[in-house]
Amino acid sequence: MDLSAMFTNDQIAVLGCFGALMTCGLIAAISFHFGPAGKNQSQPTRQSIPMNSVSKADSQHRKAA
Repeated sequence: MDLSAMFTNDQIAVLGCFGALMTCGLIAAISFHFGPAGKNQSQPTRQSIPMNSVSKADSQHRKAA
């Protein structure tokens, strides 16, 4: 099958770009799946700010808008 007989050079270039994008997306999906981001963590680490972290001195200096 001769692609140059069916498509113009511009159309072949666009098809090649779509093929390259699909290949890059496939590689990214595979690397995400097998990489550290795709693995399940045993216990999710969750960072939180304690509610009593604001001192009373800081709250006295705040003014209402």
